Amino acid sequence: MLWHMCRCGAMIPQNMCLCGACTERQGTKMSRHMEYNRLRRDRKAAAFYVSAEWRKARAAAMRLYDGMDIYAYYVQNRIVAADMVHHIVEIEEDWTKRLDIGNLFPLSNGNHGIISALYKKDEATKRATQERLSGIIAAHWKDSGGMEKVLSGLP
Repeated sequence: MLWHMCRCGAMIPQNMCLCGACTERQGTKMSRHMEYNRLRRDRKAAAFYVSAEWRKARAAAMRLYDGMDIYAYYVQNRIVAADMVHHIVEIEEDWTKRLDIGNLFPLSNGNHGIISALYKKDEATKRATQERLSGIIAAHWKDSGGMEKVLSGLP
């Protein structure tokens, strides 16, 4: 029988993609995401986050910032890959900004948790955090040669 390594490093038969532990973990992650969409997120937002328009806007934001967590870069002075794209002004607050490239902010999972906690602390902290994130985007556009130049390169 032929063997190969699972992504966790365990040896598994060639006909398997993942070991039992990784399969279970992957199933748990998927079910948590599905449960969140089903129970906590409203239907309009859930439908938006699986739409083609969101996937295109998310991809454009990731390309614009080279797939980098710009909070880590500008605030923490680190280079970290982005895992997700965050809405500075959340879609529940202003639906019209859901696809606005100036409202999209690539983040790592860890920094998304930090920003989410700041948003939940109180309204003043949330507004201050939103202003800071908007300022970071403005600084990035300035460093890149201006918003028009940056946006002209988008499809």
